[in-house]
Amino acid sequence: MIDIVALVSLCKLAIESGNKVLEEHKKKKLSEAEEELLNEAAQLGEFSILSVNEGTWIRIGRKNFPDDIAGDPAIAEKYHNAFESLCKRGYIRHDDGILFRLTDAGFKKARQLARKTDKKKTNKH
Repeated sequence: MIDIVALVSLCKLAIESGNKVLEEHKKKKLSEAEEELLNEAAQLGEFSILSVNEGTWIRIGRKNFPDDIAGDPAIAEKYHNAFESLCKRGYIRHDDGILFRLTDAGFKKARQLARKTDKKKTNKH
């Protein structure tokens, strides 16, 4: 289960910690789940962390991660870890309450990934 207070602290700490730490973390390859989250957020850049008795999930627009909210906890954990990692990279910041947003660096990375994904789709057809 995602602890929103911990995520808020993590996002703030990552952004405040300075460029050197962020640059080192950004050099690491993104996981598949991180790429999925960034691709989905490339246009609006907004994430909501939602929680009910059945579990906690990340919503981007109308899409939920994981998409089966009451399903496999391992899949939910994969997306929670990806979200935390994106915060550590300085790609996501806390806005207010359950709302998080892409940072400038986050938008750049998300849109770069979205362009690559679009090119792959175009080349397949």
